Amino acid sequence: MKFKVEKMMCGGCVSNVQSKLEALEGVTKVTVDLASASAEVEGGVDAQQVIDTLNAAGYPTSLQSD
Repeated sequence: MKFKVEKMMCGGCVSNVQSKLEALEGVTKVTVDLASASAEVEGGVDAQQVIDTLNAAGYPTSLQSD
């Protein structure tokens, strides 16, 4: 699943987003890209859980359609 992640401004934000997503149960791989303001998550995790986790961390997030 690919997500649009807003308010990532630097490498520290990318690390924070990545660690938040990797901590979710069922996640097997996370790729976060600052340039495209996106995160790709693989594994058995619910899209809404990803959105809720990043929104709570201060990064407004939405599911991207391919």
